[in-house]
Amino acid sequence: MTKYKVAIVDDEQLIINGIRMLLEQEDQIEVTHEATNGQELLDLISEGLAVDIILLDLSMPTLDGVDALAAINKLNVDYKIIILSSHYNDSLILKLLDEGVSGVLAKNANPAELIETILKVGDKGFHINDHIIQLIRQRRFFAKNRKVSSSLSPRELEVINLLCSEYTTREIATKLFISPRTVEGHRNKILEKTGCKNIAGVVVYAIEHNLFEVKISKYK
Repeated sequence: MTKYKVAIVDDEQLIINGIRMLLEQEDQIEVTHEATNGQELLDLISEGLAVDIILLDLSMPTLDGVDALAAINKLNVDYKIIILSSHYNDSLILKLLDEGVSGVLAKNANPAELIETILKVGDKGFHINDHIIQLIRQRRFFAKNRKVSSSLSPRELEVINLLCSEYTTREIATKLFISPRTVEGHRNKILEKTGCKNIAGVVVYAIEHNLFEVKISKYK
């Protein structure tokens, strides 16, 4: 059983304590670090922060979540970031996904949804709920001139479909009779060709460009 190490970044200590108490009840989740603003998070990263997932608030003093995310994107680090905030709108959600976050969740979400989001991001690399799917579909409708990369090979399109269907790297390798390393190679090529930062971005790209049609509630 995989255990995911999590860092909580929020300017309210009560929020941090509450999330920590909730997550510590889960065998697959371990809260190992916390920070009260984006600068503290960057300081932890510069010291070699060893976590799998970062729960990142948006509205914080000193350095907010948006600026912290932009700074992290400039570093050669590999963290899955879940935005957990009550201060965002629909356009910002899409911008955050384009910037490489693996999930976006409201602070007033059901605790079970937070746990599910963390586990899905850890296992699959992303979590997209029904509201976000609707936002992606709306952006697709209002941006009909978006064109899919013509350099995507049939195999890469097949891998994209399986990634969107929530198959892991090992599961894709088994299904396609190739090695996990080959799957990783295809995934890296897909990221390069589509300009996406991570798997969540690939899923958004695939839905927007009609490469994958998702039904509402698929990612619940």
